[in-house]
Amino acid sequence: MSALVFCVVVPVVVMTMLAPSLQRTSPTVENFRGARVYSGLGIVWFVWLVFFWVGAHLLGALRIAQPAWISYLVPLFPLIAGSCAFGLFDDWVGNHQAKGFKGHLEAMFKGVLTTGGLKFIGIGFLSLFTAISLYWNGVGSALQVISVTCVMALSANLMNLFDLRPGRAGKMYFLGLVVALIAVGFSAAINLAGFDLAALALAALGPLVATWRFDIGERGMLGDAGANSMGAFLGYLFATALPLWALIILAIGLFAVNLLSDRVSFSALVDRNRLLSAFDQLGRGGDVSLAVSGINSESGLDSDDEVLEDQKRIATEQPQYEGEQVSVNHMVELGVESPDGFDEDKDNRE
Repeated sequence: MSALVFCVVVPVVVMTMLAPSLQRTSPTVENFRGARVYSGLGIVWFVWLVFFWVGAHLLGALRIAQPAWISYLVPLFPLIAGSCAFGLFDDWVGNHQAKGFKGHLEAMFKGVLTTGGLKFIGIGFLSLFTAISLYWNGVGSALQVISVTCVMALSANLMNLFDLRPGRAGKMYFLGLVVALIAVGFSAAINLAGFDLAALALAALGPLVATWRFDIGERGMLGDAGANSMGAFLGYLFATALPLWALIILAIGLFAVNLLSDRVSFSALVDRNRLLSAFDQLGRGGDVSLAVSGINSESGLDSDDEVLEDQKRIATEQPQYEGEQVSVNHMVELGVESPDGFDEDKDNRE
C-alpha cells in the first residue's frame, strides 16, 4: 500500500512543480481549437516509472514490504521508458507531415524514415522484447509471443489516436484499466494474481492523476510520450491477464481499428453520437465543435440560440485550423456582414 501511495503522490507533486518549466521551455503545438499549448506532459510516465521502481525495491531492501509484483517491473521498465522516449522524440522533433500507417510506410518506401515511423518500429521491438521476457519458455510459445507483441505495440499506437481532444486519451486509459481488471476475473489462464494485477493498475493511475487537470484544462498535451506509454501499459496488463485465444482476437481487433483510423475520423464519429460526445465532453469546458454539430439544450448542452451565436462567431473569426476556409455564402445565411463590405450575392446580382 505504501508503494501505491508513493507512485501516485510523487507524480502529482513532480508534475505540479514541473508544469511552469514545461510551459516556458517545452515546444508548443496547436490543439483542436487552434490554440498553442505546450507538449511534454507525457514525461511524467518516466518519472512515475523511476519512482515506482526505486520505491518498490527500496521497500523490499528495508524489509518494510516485498510486493509480489516487483518481478513484473523488470520487463515493464524498458517497455514504458522506451515508449516514452520514442514518443517524446516524436513530440519535440517530428514534423508530423506523414500520418498513419499509410503515410509512414509510403515514406519508408521512398527511403525516408519519419520520426513517427521510428517510434512505431522502436515500440514494436520493445514490445517483442517484453513478450519474450514474459512468455518465451520453449516450443509452442511463438504464437503467444507474436500475439502479445502485437497487442502491446498496437495498443500504444491506438491510444495515440485517441489523444486528439483534451482528456479523451485519459478517459480511454481509465476504461482500459477497468476492463483489464474485469478480464482477469474471467480469464482461464491468469499469469498474474488478481491482487497483483489490481496493484499494478492502481499504481498506474499515478500519471493519469498527475496530468489530468493540465490535459483536461487545455494547458498542455500528453503527446505521443504520454499516449504511447499509456497504451503500452494497457497492452502489458492484457498480455498478463488474457489466455492465448483472447490475445489473438484482441490483436486482430486492434490491428483492424488501427487500419481503420487511416480512413475514418474517430473525432467525427464521436461528434455524431450524442452519448459518445457527452462522454467526450465530460470534465471539459464549452466546445465550439458541439455548437456546430447541432446538439441542443435537450441533451443538457447548448440551446439553439447559443448554437446560432457560436456559428456567427466562428464565421467572423479568422480561420484557426489548417486549411480551414469560411464561406461568405454561409456568413450571409447567418445574417453576418461580410468582411470589408463584400457581399457576394450583391456582386452577382450586379
